[in-house]
Amino acid sequence: MKRLSLLVLSLLLLLSTFMPTFAQPSYAQWSGDDGGYESVLLRGSVDPLKWDGNDHPLLLNEEEDAWVSEPINLPGGQKVEYKFVYDGEWMSGENLAFTTPQAGAYQFVFHPEDERHVDVRPATEYDGELTLQLEVPEETPDWVVPTVASNMNNFNYSVTRMNKDEEGLYSITLKGPAGDELEYRYGLGDAKYQETREEHRTADFTEIGNVVEDTVEGWTGIPIASNVSHNFNHSPFVPSENDDVTITVEVEHYGPITDGAIYFTTDGASPEGARGEAQVGQAVEMSVVSTDESSNGYVSILEGTIPAQANETPVKYKVDVWDQEEKGSQFADTNSLDASGATEFAYYVDEFTSPDWAKDAVIYHIFVDRFKDGNVDNNYDTVDVDEVSIEEALKDWMGGDLEGIIEKLDYLDDLGINTLYLSPVFEGPYSHGYHPIDFLDIDKNFGTIEVLKELIEKAHDRDMKVIYDMVPNHSSDESPFFQDALDNGKESPYYDWYTFYEDGSYETFYGVESLPQLNNDNQETRDYMLEEVIPFWLEEVNFDGYRLDYAKGPSYSFWVDFRHAVKQLDEDYYIFGEIWDNCEKINSYSGKLDGALDFGFHDTFKSTFANDGSMQSVSNLVKENAATYHPEYIMSSFLDNHDVPRFLYEAENDTNKLKLASFTQFMLPGSPMIYYGTEVGLSQSANHNDYSDWKDRWYREMMPWDKQDQDLDVFAHYQEIIALRDKYSALRTGTFEEIYVDEDVLVFEREDNDSRLLVVVNKGVEQTFDLAELYQQDRLTNVRLENALTQEKKTTKKGTIEITTEAQGFQLFEVSGNLVKGEEEEESVGRGNGKAPETPVRKGHDKKLESPVRNGHE
Repeated sequence: MKRLSLLVLSLLLLLSTFMPTFAQPSYAQWSGDDGGYESVLLRGSVDPLKWDGNDHPLLLNEEEDAWVSEPINLPGGQKVEYKFVYDGEWMSGENLAFTTPQAGAYQFVFHPEDERHVDVRPATEYDGELTLQLEVPEETPDWVVPTVASNMNNFNYSVTRMNKDEEGLYSITLKGPAGDELEYRYGLGDAKYQETREEHRTADFTEIGNVVEDTVEGWTGIPIASNVSHNFNHSPFVPSENDDVTITVEVEHYGPITDGAIYFTTDGASPEGARGEAQVGQAVEMSVVSTDESSNGYVSILEGTIPAQANETPVKYKVDVWDQEEKGSQFADTNSLDASGATEFAYYVDEFTSPDWAKDAVIYHIFVDRFKDGNVDNNYDTVDVDEVSIEEALKDWMGGDLEGIIEKLDYLDDLGINTLYLSPVFEGPYSHGYHPIDFLDIDKNFGTIEVLKELIEKAHDRDMKVIYDMVPNHSSDESPFFQDALDNGKESPYYDWYTFYEDGSYETFYGVESLPQLNNDNQETRDYMLEEVIPFWLEEVNFDGYRLDYAKGPSYSFWVDFRHAVKQLDEDYYIFGEIWDNCEKINSYSGKLDGALDFGFHDTFKSTFANDGSMQSVSNLVKENAATYHPEYIMSSFLDNHDVPRFLYEAENDTNKLKLASFTQFMLPGSPMIYYGTEVGLSQSANHNDYSDWKDRWYREMMPWDKQDQDLDVFAHYQEIIALRDKYSALRTGTFEEIYVDEDVLVFEREDNDSRLLVVVNKGVEQTFDLAELYQQDRLTNVRLENALTQEKKTTKKGTIEITTEAQGFQLFEVSGNLVKGEEEEESVGRGNGKAPETPVRKGHDKKLESPVRNGHE
């Protein structure tokens, strides 16, 4: 076959629901009057785009009044998620997305006045042309549009739609270099509905325009509806044994849809069935509750009910719909025509609770290779910094090991830590451990299983829990399972442990070829992970729980089985996920996991404290979390970790900002997490934005152990706030009530049966507050405050108490007496409108501190 080149196909622009980390940042606003933005960057999910890259700036096209990227080469047939970053701030909302119709160069266009407009343009012209004319068989529904899958769009059956010329006849004109060959076949918008033909078709591009007439004799399947969508729309979302569960499905269709059914199991088996008859499990009917006309036909809503089940029951189910006058049915959400290809939905029935110890946890996140070298004899792959430079050394092994952590347990105990979270130590090619070769062994550079057991035992002797970073989504391409599948194809017992495609490619973690994605919906793969890997680290090695890497990868059905497997061992094991997305998506794992990393918290605190944003954003975050997350779903707050820039570096090494942010972190609801080194002022020795690859090396520098390299004042601060959280249970599990918020100040209460606390955080200039006015009372009587940091006591004088908080200051008071918040009027203090009360609540300090010049950090 001749060399395949680029051609221009019609673009199908899709919107996505994925949102990496930008749940709560402050957003820039465009104004034509002020000259617009100074810079616009493009970031995205498909190489060469990166979510943390600065390699694709856009230039302002004054004629269009829009920003345009340089041509960017992208693979064909892939969904590209992307966002624009303007003047250092992420655009708001969900990711934009489109699917590349072919491999080739594209230009991305940003319209400031309509920033969510998807405008991606082919950037190449061609001298050849090919027109495909197609006749379809009579049984093809007239509402279905045939598509062309080719080796130029990675045989994607959804992206290249044909044009309808007349009944049963379709055509499309493609462009490409004259003399190049197209290899292709037809479908009905999905690989499940392709033409019944063993070999691909071929045709050449010519300068005069080649015309090819094709006829399809039959299809492997014909869709019932244009789309059947459930998307885990069940209520209640976290059911207990007393709850019937209502299942809701939306169907977009043209012909009639009269019936539907739910097939469910309660014993862990995968349900099977069709048209109301269950082959595996039980069936319950669904009824059409509404049908409305739409611009593309009709939209019908169907509902059915799965009866209540006993606690600790994993419920799995599939859903199909059909027209009783026709044959066949169609399943949600894959639109498969049979149950074997259908999405398996799942939920876990239980009185959902998370471990009490996890609610009290102060988690210390250790990146093992960068923490402490405790045994030079296991430095098998460690590089010499003096020989290769720190830039190169940070890409490799630097000597940190398990014995080093054992050496520093006293240090961690002195800090006040009660929970350790270890990065993966699986055998693998990289020091970060996220490329597992062997899921049941440790890389020799970290130590041995025996040393790990010793570490955990000694941590337990100090009443510390230890959490392991588990990687269930993918393996290394050096894994013997993957190598066997690669070498032996379908003859390999591990072939179905991964997902291989027609062209020989395979499903990967975010397009990284060295990280083939495990097919955890394959029963043998799932059994291996849940019956061998998961119990090994919990029961044999004695970890207390898992942080779950890329929890969005495996299906919800996997996580239902995962929860069941873990909680059957011990319900006190803690499982929380890395779900880099918006809060609604993160919350969709509640009841399956015990908690999740709070990426919205990270974004908000970086924006508010490091980049001098509004304290109103913190208020909004807390309220949104309270409104979204199940009360037992533990959100782990963090300022930085191994995947994001160091908070202190982003704050231009202003330790006052770090103290203010960390104090607020420890006062707010959630389980606070500290990334190793943050507590002694570890920053970055280089700007990650100056590098096009391995940016994260600068987030993972070696822990400084020489006292002269540590900020002992910051260390003492962390000791103090950890001690406060340990002393007051209200800071761990108490209620939250906002009293007042403006651009620079947040005042709130935390309370439980043991104590009532008043917290004041001020990132601006020195402020004096009148407590009576804060609480909207004419005067206060019999109110007492005791400063938890200084033990200074305050009582009412002249019907109030004045509280003075220094610039970039914070205070914590124990409250006693009769302090009651008054009735709130419209736009009153503390309702999140950002409106300041009339003075004298803020007495005479209106000038803001001048911020230092930013150095262009993200």
